[in-house]
Amino acid sequence: MKKLAMLGDTYPSQLRVNPRALGELDVVWVGESQEVFRSEVPRLRPNVLALDFTDLGKVPPQLVPELMELTGARHALVSYRQTHHALLESLSSPRVRFIQGPTPLSVLRAHVHRVLDEPRRPESNVLGMPRVPRPPRFSPEQLGQLMELSTRGSCECANQLARLVGGLRGFEEYAGGCERPDEKELRLHGLLHRQVAFAREALEDGLVALLDHQNIRI
Repeated sequence: MKKLAMLGDTYPSQLRVNPRALGELDVVWVGESQEVFRSEVPRLRPNVLALDFTDLGKVPPQLVPELMELTGARHALVSYRQTHHALLESLSSPRVRFIQGPTPLSVLRAHVHRVLDEPRRPESNVLGMPRVPRPPRFSPEQLGQLMELSTRGSCECANQLARLVGGLRGFEEYAGGCERPDEKELRLHGLLHRQVAFAREALEDGLVALLDHQNIRI
């Protein structure tokens, strides 16, 4: 099932006028309020988010990754009227696609099918550029819960993985904000930031698999 959540000031009226435009896509939520989106959409577990903004320059850099992490969505389609190159570069990822808006629902439908049907390329995005690590999948609060989790018998894997993920995330944030006057050192710290982020991503995948195996919900 291809489940879509839509956040934007024109999407509700577009769907009212053309309710069949998205075909077989399951629209689990549509609205204009970020606050309501945050409270209602996570439990609906959409595959894709359609996020419409008038001006990308007014969008906080972490907003799109936060909404994806909050809802568990694998992809986000971000439409806009006014561009902002810094945000476009910071969110360069095979999981995030930018669309010049306003977007007709027929065009949005085609993009949803494209991002979900494209074969996964683990080391590069659809343009052949180096893959960008996924945003963190666990909040600090969730990692804290896992570190204090009562163990099953002698297995402390969840506790240990949560500690490792938290440590890597801390260094990832440090390396990402490290300012160096020397260009060579700046490139080196950029490399460290990316590699640590990939390591954090890999451990998160293992932690997700472990929690699923042990039927642990946080």
